[in-house]
Amino acid sequence: MPYSQELLDDIIKAQDVFVWETSAWEKRERGPRWYLIMSVVALAFVIYAVFTNNFLFAFLILLSAIILVLAGHEEPHPALIQIGRNGVVVDGKLHEYKDLSNFSIVYHPPQTKLLYVETNSLIRPRLRLPLDEQNPIELRDHLKQYLDENLLLQEEHLSDILARLFKI
Repeated sequence: MPYSQELLDDIIKAQDVFVWETSAWEKRERGPRWYLIMSVVALAFVIYAVFTNNFLFAFLILLSAIILVLAGHEEPHPALIQIGRNGVVVDGKLHEYKDLSNFSIVYHPPQTKLLYVETNSLIRPRLRLPLDEQNPIELRDHLKQYLDENLLLQEEHLSDILARLFKI
């Protein structure tokens, strides 16, 4: 049974054990060289797609390039992260512990300070939360009360590494 909006707001406000603000996403600096290289790669894919009569692929490459350019100029907004006794709140959206499966903390300062929370959702299977100045040991002790810890994940996910490498 879904909560009323008033009750949901009260639950969200009660998540106050760990509270911090971070950027909603990482904005990567892309210079003219990056745009030139990505344009050449996109053009090569489009030429290949046209040559092989795969016009849907060509359309998808062009659409992806447009989205990358438009999204690259957007500034990230601040996102409030709250973790408490009922769940994890990211930018006002409550993820109850019953809807989460496990968590991992990847902590290699100063480069990597991340909390990964795996959800039971097929649409958004993972929350990636920068820890900023949060104490990872205290956060881990709190989350272990409610979720299993995935000790196998010691490094960033490959998708995060590739996104940083390609500045996307």
